[in-house]
Amino acid sequence: MLFLFLLLSSCSERKQPLGQEKAGADYSAALESEAQECRSFEGETLEIPLRLKNTGKNSWSSLEKNPCFLSYHLLDESGKTLKFDNPRTSFPRMISPGETTEIPVKIKTPLAKGTYILEFDLVREGLAWFADHGGATLKIPVLVEEQRWPEDDIPPDLAYGKYTKFSSSVADFETLRRLIRITLLHDEVGWTGKTGQISGFRAGSGYPQIWLRDAATIIPASRYYYPENFLTSWLEEHLAFQKTDGSLEDWIDAQGRSDKNTVESDQETSAVQSAYQVFLLKGPDWLKKEIAGEAVIDRLEKSLFFLFSDRFDEKYGLIRGAHTADWGDVDMEDADQKAIYVDEKTHWTVDIYDQSMGFEACSDLAEMFASLGSGQKTDYWRGRAEALKKRTNEQLWQEDKGFYRVHIHLDSLRHDFDEDEIFAMGGNAQAILSGLADADKPARIIAQALARQKQFNVSTISGSLLPPYPAGIFKHPAVDEPYEYQNGGQWDWFGGRLVYAMFENGSSSEAKEKLLEIIKKDFDNAGLYEWDTREGAGRGSDDYGGSAGSLAKALFEGYFGIKLERTGLTLEPRIGEDAAVLHAYLPAADIFVAYDYKPDRDNKKITFRYNSNFPDSGKIKILIPWALFNFPDHKKGRKDLEVSRDGAKVPFQWISVYSDDFIVLDTDFKNHTLEITPSFRPME
Repeated sequence: MLFLFLLLSSCSERKQPLGQEKAGADYSAALESEAQECRSFEGETLEIPLRLKNTGKNSWSSLEKNPCFLSYHLLDESGKTLKFDNPRTSFPRMISPGETTEIPVKIKTPLAKGTYILEFDLVREGLAWFADHGGATLKIPVLVEEQRWPEDDIPPDLAYGKYTKFSSSVADFETLRRLIRITLLHDEVGWTGKTGQISGFRAGSGYPQIWLRDAATIIPASRYYYPENFLTSWLEEHLAFQKTDGSLEDWIDAQGRSDKNTVESDQETSAVQSAYQVFLLKGPDWLKKEIAGEAVIDRLEKSLFFLFSDRFDEKYGLIRGAHTADWGDVDMEDADQKAIYVDEKTHWTVDIYDQSMGFEACSDLAEMFASLGSGQKTDYWRGRAEALKKRTNEQLWQEDKGFYRVHIHLDSLRHDFDEDEIFAMGGNAQAILSGLADADKPARIIAQALARQKQFNVSTISGSLLPPYPAGIFKHPAVDEPYEYQNGGQWDWFGGRLVYAMFENGSSSEAKEKLLEIIKKDFDNAGLYEWDTREGAGRGSDDYGGSAGSLAKALFEGYFGIKLERTGLTLEPRIGEDAAVLHAYLPAADIFVAYDYKPDRDNKKITFRYNSNFPDSGKIKILIPWALFNFPDHKKGRKDLEVSRDGAKVPFQWISVYSDDFIVLDTDFKNHTLEITPSFRPME
């Protein structure tokens, strides 16, 4: 294991009673707890058992029009309020006058060490807190200790080292690093399975299993901190559960169980995308490894054959899936657990998310076959990818709107509102990242995402469906109202992908701004939640691993610009006028890369020192912050900048991507220093 310290969160027990207080009949309660004080690491989830007595004259319910909940205020050591509103805890049943019940309350501790006070109170949602009417509260102190990591005591430099760390002039990026590390730590799981010892990550605190599509998006974070078995063993175990028809399960667990949310069509594509990420680190030999007598590459191909056999619509030439909310796994007809399974009530569609996932998976599989020298299969899967891309852009792209429609119905179902006005952020973001969206489409999609965030007053770019489906379209209570769960809630799992797409498509300034908005929201929530309300309050499972992976990709590959794999390296810092020292290490490949990026406004230059044990040459691609050089005329500025490496001038190229201008040059990575300067000093 990579972790040196592990302290279990705990609360010391001594009953803290509160007698009945004088309060209005509607707002009278008594709270008590065995906990005297609690100790925890930062960002931990505590469960504090409380005893609640209804000392009023009216019953309480968490299901009524103005529901009643148990919640808390976060105070500092002196009693000053730090965060007034926090997650609500529902009552297990209606609580009648005079009745006492036990309620365990989950608490997310702050991300800064120190002593805090949790002040528990009841709230009638939309009406009042009980304390406002004379009701008593219960205060419990909590001591939060700093979570330490092995790299914390290593100052990042340019020498070889088996650690990933950075220092940045943007302090919030360190907050994000801690959130990622904490989330991965809390999500670690392992057991002995069909293929041996399994190591991986659960999807989040509410999901003890290893979910295939979630785990695929965790790799961009785990690849920097965890050894090879955390990248490969869980995927090999999933492949061992493959059905004879090639289909793959959604999840597996430590008891050997598995299941599939059959309304989805992204399990098989997620497996191929996961394998491709491993392949980039381990090379083609891993693809030949046999799982229960079949090679990894053959099982991957078989899974896509299933998709194109069982989930393919011949009329449109596209992959089909159930009518859900964009990438979601809840259908519109059922109000219970049956909503995740295909049945006779299922409405079928062809949607942008599944086409994007399919296009990327086919492209990945083609590249993996190419590495094995299988030209015929390479051509076949490239052809499949191009056919999906062509048909998707013909059928789903809306030229007049500048984004892809969420889906086309395959049956007679039609809504009495215009679905084509719904911006499906997940599917559109995935269309950009997969390469399915070509030409000017990425810029137009990004513009729509920015406009929709503002139009619908969402606190970050992570709003999933804008506008959401109207109330009642979905029967399941998790999604039957707008802006909840997959029906318009905020999902960093996909918002992080969109931010990365913005970095990759020439909107670096806006991407950084949106990433910082997400970090602020998550810091206020003291963690990465499964989803958030429109205003940014955390909901669903906490320690959500997919969010950690998506945000890590936006940070490491987007902002810091690390494109590192076994056979290729490009450094593409989009840091601009910020400063950073970064050291990244991939344990599965034993490759490191490090750089020191320093902008000098006074002397109008950028110094970029870099080093790696990557053996071959690659590219440096540096975003030019024109304000640093005081060049209002970018066209003229291109002629007046020069690049030197280790003191000698070197040739370079200019590349423009939408709003971003880059200097690009070929280089090896053996400890060099670049300087970007004007050929003359610009006028002040």
